[in-house]
Amino acid sequence: MRGSDESLPLSRPATVGALALRAAWALIRLPVLALLVILEPLVRFALSALALLLVLTALFLEFASLRPIPFWGMLGTAVGCVALLALYQGLIRGLS
Repeated sequence: MRGSDESLPLSRPATVGALALRAAWALIRLPVLALLVILEPLVRFALSALALLLVLTALFLEFASLRPIPFWGMLGTAVGCVALLALYQGLIRGLS
């Protein structure tokens, strides 16, 4: 006796379905990845510059202004910009 059906390789329709899913994933993934990679220098510059400007503005206004400013909110937004950049790079790494 040969054994149970579990030892047999996958049937033809299951293999074709898996190949179709892989092809669909590649057709979606590659154009999105290409767009993200092309836009990466612009996104990196914009988010880094915004984070730096927020930190410098928060420090300047904290020491130069007589009125209270949202110092911690500005620093939190700067950290959020850096976290968004890390998320963007992680998305690129995950798709590649």
